[in-house]
Amino acid sequence: MATYKEDVGTAVTNYAGNSPSVVDGELWYDSTNKDFKYQYANVTAAGAWSTGGDLNTARTNLAGCGVSSTASIAVGGRVPPSTQQAVTESYDGTSWTEVNDLNTARNYIGVFGNSTAAVAAGGATSTYQDVVESWNGTNWTEVNDINTARGYMPGAGTQTSGLIMGGEPDSYDTLTELYNGTNWTEVNDLNTGVRQQARGGQANNSSAIKAGGYTGTAATANAETWNGTNWTEVNDMNTARYSLNGDGATSTAAIAFGGYTTTNVAITEEWNGTSWTEVADLSTARNALGGAGSTTSALAFGGTVNSPSAGLAATEEWIGPGQPVGAWATGNGYNSPSTTGRGHGTQGTQTAALAVGGNQPGGQTANVESYNGTNWTEVNDLNAARTNIITLGTNTSTIAAGGGPPAIDSTELWNGTNWTEVNDMNASKQTGNGAGDATNGLAFGGTPTPTNANTEVWNGTNWTEVNNLNSGRYSLGGAGTSTDAIGFAGSPEPSGVAITEKWNGTNWTEVNDMNTARTYIGGLGPSSSAALGFGGLVGSTYKAVTEEFNGVSWAELADLNTARFDVGGGGTTTAGVAYGGSIPGGKTNATENWSGSSSIIKVLSD
Repeated sequence: MATYKEDVGTAVTNYAGNSPSVVDGELWYDSTNKDFKYQYANVTAAGAWSTGGDLNTARTNLAGCGVSSTASIAVGGRVPPSTQQAVTESYDGTSWTEVNDLNTARNYIGVFGNSTAAVAAGGATSTYQDVVESWNGTNWTEVNDINTARGYMPGAGTQTSGLIMGGEPDSYDTLTELYNGTNWTEVNDLNTGVRQQARGGQANNSSAIKAGGYTGTAATANAETWNGTNWTEVNDMNTARYSLNGDGATSTAAIAFGGYTTTNVAITEEWNGTSWTEVADLSTARNALGGAGSTTSALAFGGTVNSPSAGLAATEEWIGPGQPVGAWATGNGYNSPSTTGRGHGTQGTQTAALAVGGNQPGGQTANVESYNGTNWTEVNDLNAARTNIITLGTNTSTIAAGGGPPAIDSTELWNGTNWTEVNDMNASKQTGNGAGDATNGLAFGGTPTPTNANTEVWNGTNWTEVNNLNSGRYSLGGAGTSTDAIGFAGSPEPSGVAITEKWNGTNWTEVNDMNTARTYIGGLGPSSSAALGFGGLVGSTYKAVTEEFNGVSWAELADLNTARFDVGGGGTTTAGVAYGGSIPGGKTNATENWSGSSSIIKVLSD
């Protein structure tokens, strides 16, 4: 048997406690606890659905294709009761964009390929269609027709190696046709005639799976795999249904979701090449929906919940298991006494942050400390002591605006060494928030009034008032830049709100709420599509909850180690820092570092 050193190239190291330099998969001996240990990546054990951006055109009976939840298209469909659609939309992981239409509007089309090279075959209008169109990422072009006009069937494969199977009318519900990029060829039939089924198999026309569907008399759980020549019946799905959707890379890895039994269902099942397993449900039960992607990254979009009266625009994003799990790790506290309100806004990075002013047990302070990712260092003070300041920048270039109490309008500029008073804001602000940096900044919300919605932009010299928040409030979180920002949570006390607004450089727009309403929340992040909100206060309850915003919706992540409110923060959703704040019984100087990935230490036992 080979030794550990022969297998991995290094000997087992000896360390008193947990090794600070270990890498994932490395074994070491803990001489303090007399244990062998190793470290491995902390990843999700199960997949989950989250809210994505809505389609521009709500519709049902649509189709789609794509390799992931960040690169897919939605094609055709119907706006109830009977308006056929030629609309094509492209999804980038956050939002849908309308692109050039199909030449022939229709629904229940067999679509396969990816977001830049796809085929749309057949479909239905008032009659069944044999028309085929090819997509090059910009335009649809009519190409050779399928041999048998039909609709209600899925497609699989690529633009030059695809197939369609089953469909309607019932007399053709076993038919399979292969596409080579030019011509269609009828090949061996399905074993069970079916329509409105799910499909998987993006790689080519020699490896695919179809699952579920309608036999003409009932929903079925039947599943069959295709090997390039024949269909073979395999293990059934757990739930018989039709008007579902799904996708996958090959006949051995697929996902199927939604559909209809005697009611709409949200059920998701995953295929591993042998059997189906129920996994996390869709948030919205629906049928006649579109789908694209794979078992690790998929989309569900459109459809209906009360056919035939309305179509849906709602999109959901699937992320499979094995995703990195983020975590907070305790770091070194700052040097000055425990402090709250040490700045609100984009306060640098995890390795270059600045804690400015604040409220200490003795009152407001002018103290400033710089963080290098490990330690805090005291630097030159502000000219004026204050707390709950809007601070924007890094530890070498920052503006500190407003603060109090009472709320003031003064601004100071930090050049890495000293603070200099510069032009004031137009309106006083305390407990507001901001985004951007020392040359292009944004300040919004805060007192002196509880419903202050004022927003100002900073150009490196002057402040200019711009369009207000839709919901005026104080003690809110913020992240982003002066042209791409997000404001979230905040007053009124005691319970706070979960309201989220995005700033596009001109206007604020309300988007999906946080999961937990709160006041005095911390925030960080580089843009309105990548932000963290953490900590906060709900009544008398101190919160440790952390949520991540992906541009569309919030998802709960790992909690802070220390629940607190009025906490400072800086960095990104992959590498951030939180510091200071108020804890039960007083204030804290505690620092925590956020990593978008984390590891688990395992003790080996006999």
